[in-house]
Amino acid sequence: MSTIPPGQGFVLTCYADAEDEGRQASRAEVAELCGYAFPSAVSKHVDALVRKGYLINEAEKKRNVRLTDAGWAVLGRTPANRGVPIIGHIAAGAPILAQEHQAGFLQDVTARNGRIALKIRGDSMIEAGINDGDYAIIDTTQPVASGSIGAVIVEDEATLKVVRKKGSDLILEPRNKKLKPLVLSGKKNSGTEVRIVGPLLFTVRQDFN
Repeated sequence: MSTIPPGQGFVLTCYADAEDEGRQASRAEVAELCGYAFPSAVSKHVDALVRKGYLINEAEKKRNVRLTDAGWAVLGRTPANRGVPIIGHIAAGAPILAQEHQAGFLQDVTARNGRIALKIRGDSMIEAGINDGDYAIIDTTQPVASGSIGAVIVEDEATLKVVRKKGSDLILEPRNKKLKPLVLSGKKNSGTEVRIVGPLLFTVRQDFN
């Protein structure tokens, strides 16, 4: 929420929380949550958020405010009823949850703050029971403990591996005896963009047969 003032961010969060509960909040409700004496104070924030493209104000309805996709993205959240965002190609240096990275939603999994889904390609983790075509559910809000499975971005490609930290080196180990670990040396690969995304929570296998 660094791109919007704290007051607007709190108002946006109040509307997002209500939508996750399956309803639309009234301005009076949001004013009470924010500690404002009058709903008109909320209206000023709503007007600003509408201008920025984070809210839609549907004038014909009494409870008329809802979030846009950009509004959810600036909060780093997705609607609970939409599912977990499936992250596709990730541009170097860009936020993980940027809208342009999303390749749809995995509706079988409950959305929670910071959760993303990565589609597994290849057989590098088959000995851990993770197969080509599975979805890896990642928690981007938590660190990856050394020796555990996590998602890592090397340059602009996301990969799922056992992550080990050894001094200044980062070692990405497959779970396939036919493949070798990737060692990223802090000195040797200083120009390589590496981002540890988060730990693996669980995998989802979709059977279309």
